[in-house]
Amino acid sequence: MNWQMMNRRHALSLGATLATGLVTMQRLTAGSSKKSKDADDSVTFSEIENIIQAQGSYSNGVYSIEIDREDIQDVTLNGVPILPSFQIDGSLNFQEISESKWMMNSDMALKASEIDPFIDQLLAHDIVFQAEHQHFYDFEPDVWFIHFRRYGDPIQTAKGIKAALNVTSTPFPQTMPSNPTTPLPADQMGKIIGAPPNIGSNGVVTYYVPRREEIILGGVDVNPYLNVETNIVFEPLNGGSSAAAAPDFGMIASEVQTVVGIMRRQGWDIGCLYNQETDEKPQLYFSHQFKTGDPIELAREIRTALNHMNVKLM
Repeated sequence: MNWQMMNRRHALSLGATLATGLVTMQRLTAGSSKKSKDADDSVTFSEIENIIQAQGSYSNGVYSIEIDREDIQDVTLNGVPILPSFQIDGSLNFQEISESKWMMNSDMALKASEIDPFIDQLLAHDIVFQAEHQHFYDFEPDVWFIHFRRYGDPIQTAKGIKAALNVTSTPFPQTMPSNPTTPLPADQMGKIIGAPPNIGSNGVVTYYVPRREEIILGGVDVNPYLNVETNIVFEPLNGGSSAAAAPDFGMIASEVQTVVGIMRRQGWDIGCLYNQETDEKPQLYFSHQFKTGDPIELAREIRTALNHMNVKLM
């Protein structure tokens, strides 16, 4: 999971915190006109955490819970051991639209045997099934991903998500480590990429890069951080002297050929190209890519591709 407070993650203690509510944090950007979370928002977040049995955080106008599949072990990609917090996880994301209507847009890593039961629970709880695919074709063993969304009451949405999670072997409760560190030069990489670093467990570092366009999902104007952004994840290797990097570029159609061409010329493995949402304007195309090497050089190569996308960079 990605834990740093500055962008999505906020270290809390499970139990008392889940029962009493979240601390108030400043709303950085939002889909509503409110400037900061009110007490009702904090209670709602706490209720969602209680239902899911996992901790979340609020940043950039989005409340997020990261779910690690610690039960899916010994996964490799091109012979590289893959940590759950790097690429074997899920992200549950909520945006308040009005007092009683929230948009949820999320994804989850699954075993093959869990796919149909998971989809059955989504459908049974009025959650829109949006996509099913592999992010990387050369995972060993295979890992699959389901993308889903719902617009409506956030508590009913959380209950539906939990029903789907309950058909998997995902371990709960999930908590966040405090003061995570990384051997990677995260700040320097962030300056190159153009986004602040988020340091997670096992030294995994993630960067989130939002698009500039207004994005409409299911008729709702959604926050550019509501699981529709480009996210770039680094796993430290060899004590941090090298890294595995996996950018997930969120592109419009006219950018795909250029971005993929740039990355292939730099030797990146193109793991996939797909739509992860339905009823979305503009339609976004996502491509997970993979390479290992010097973390600074990997960051430079990723920035070369980002420069050809309509995204917000520092």
